[in-house]
Amino acid sequence: MSKNHKTNQAKKAPEAAKTVEVAKTPASARTAGASPVARWALVLTLAVLAFSATYGYAIARGSSAPAAAPYIAGTAAVAPIGTAPVAGSATPKTSGAGCACCGGAKAPVGAQTSKAAEVAGNVQKITVDTSKGYYDPSTIELKAGIPAEITFTQSTGCLWQVVSADLGFSEDLSGGPKTIKLDALAAGTYGFNCGMQMQFGSIVVK
Repeated sequence: MSKNHKTNQAKKAPEAAKTVEVAKTPASARTAGASPVARWALVLTLAVLAFSATYGYAIARGSSAPAAAPYIAGTAAVAPIGTAPVAGSATPKTSGAGCACCGGAKAPVGAQTSKAAEVAGNVQKITVDTSKGYYDPSTIELKAGIPAEITFTQSTGCLWQVVSADLGFSEDLSGGPKTIKLDALAAGTYGFNCGMQMQFGSIVVK
């Protein structure tokens, strides 16, 4: 074997040893030398994959929930079992039930709602009962040209005050009955009502 051939072989031997060393180096050691940018890119990719999987699962569960029952006009809302009913969901009351503050009171069918005052000397008198939650009578009949005295009984609730814009009086009935003294009136119709304007009456002068 020539001297040159031996020299070439001697040079190749260390290179082969280096190649074998690199091949035997563990993968973890090579990864440890990876750049920080590559590591953060890997972490970000894993985070995106985890978020996508969680989001997809949540969407799948939401789509499987039962649909709400359709609303049908004219039906009352019903609260689920075990829950308090929602305010305002009950069927509304029909009109003509009277004022709520007086317990929904109104004159019963057939009740006397009109009554004439009795003339005693030079004055005519009449008493209006408010204890039932409405004016009884609700229409007072007076004679023109004769002074009148109208007594309203004691009352509470919305009837605690009686007011007449036509005749200019306002009285508090909560402390006891009050008598309204009126001068002789001209023929016509004059109105009165409770302070909340929920119960009404009239004075008809003929």
